[in-house]
Amino acid sequence: MKKNIILIFFMLLLPLAIDASAHQPRFIVGEQNSVSNPILVEQPEVSKAYYGKIEKSDQYYRVPSSKEFNLYLSLQIPDLPNQSKNVALELVDNSGTQFVRLDGSHHIWSKFHESFGNADYLAGPSSQIFLPPGVYQIKISGEENTKYVLVVGQKEEFPPSEILNALYLVPKINIEFFGMNVFQSMLNVFGFMIIGIIAIIGFVCLIVIRRVRRKAKSES
Repeated sequence: MKKNIILIFFMLLLPLAIDASAHQPRFIVGEQNSVSNPILVEQPEVSKAYYGKIEKSDQYYRVPSSKEFNLYLSLQIPDLPNQSKNVALELVDNSGTQFVRLDGSHHIWSKFHESFGNADYLAGPSSQIFLPPGVYQIKISGEENTKYVLVVGQKEEFPPSEILNALYLVPKINIEFFGMNVFQSMLNVFGFMIIGIIAIIGFVCLIVIRRVRRKAKSES
């Protein structure tokens, strides 16, 4: 019975989660990376959002592909006070040839609301380019303490493993990246899923306790 309840719950909410999200979230604030130790971007055509922060040095990403691929790149920042728009992106190959440059300082940023995490953003410059097989590098530069979101890819995929990952990351991103309190961080699809899961676990525990008590009374 309890398995059926959980199954029905996920069948109802998974479509909502998929519709509400375009990007698989990645939280990289605090992760050490450099030219020699970049963040790996796997499956670059699949849409992902990397939440990062420029601290004392530029941020680097490695984008390998064994086949031709269509690469979409976009810069965003949280719509928060004192957030710098002076953030730039460069895409180069191993030889240093530049394929894309996005410069936020010369872009008119536009506000938008993302229902995925129920948060407000500013949309910056974007680009789409068809690339041959190879290994590419993305460099994000800007002023110190600038928060940014690097969006890579446009193909929307949200398998169960990514939904579980989002259940953990979305509240964390809302609290640590957007500065929300715990209550605000849960006011989204994935927050409601977490609350629902806790409710189901509590309901199942209640059923088990009642059955154990009934069994104990019948045996006494």
